Amino acid sequence: MKKYLILLAISVIPFVGFSQSRFFVNLNGGWDYTTDKYYNYNNYDIYEHDGMEYSLGASVGMKFSDVVRFRVESRFGQYSYGQSYSGADLLNTTMTLDYFSISPYFDFRVWTKNKFELFLSPGLKLEYISDSDQETQKTDGSVSDGSYVSSAYSENMSGFATAAILKYNINKHLGLTLSPEYTLYFKKLYDGNDSNMKRFSTRLGVEWYF
Repeated sequence: MKKYLILLAISVIPFVGFSQSRFFVNLNGGWDYTTDKYYNYNNYDIYEHDGMEYSLGASVGMKFSDVVRFRVESRFGQYSYGQSYSGADLLNTTMTLDYFSISPYFDFRVWTKNKFELFLSPGLKLEYISDSDQETQKTDGSVSDGSYVSSAYSENMSGFATAAILKYNINKHLGLTLSPEYTLYFKKLYDGNDSNMKRFSTRLGVEWYF
């Protein structure tokens, strides 16, 4: 995870030198709910959600006018899925995938009142699987790191993202953001899946204008 935090920091540094209140940085984190991840592999019982999905991100952007701005977001996240067994010495196997994404967005301000602003944000998500890990629980209480879940997933995923950003401006430079988002990916994570992968996200962030 350390190398991804370094990448996020590098993406922010070029903007720090500007003193005008046109450039901004947003640091955020939150919860994800990814669906259509896994299929019925070898007729096992599958589950798509094991534990809490999360992601951490940083955006850098520029304000073009009072109603339009552009930003690029770097994000690191994790999600999991698996399969369970019956009549064997195995209980269940969980596959965990780590990913890193780069996403350009346009933010359009559609409402403002007092210190509040509301943006609608279409974007393009470019996502790359950076690591995977399997953990299998056995009936005797032991744990195996053997490969039981199919690893034939797509390592490169992209999709259309649409988000809303509710921002509360504490002062001219500092604000708090709440951002729900929906992403529809352009392809399936596994060829055997019934439909393309989808993700619902909710994030809390801190935004700073320079």
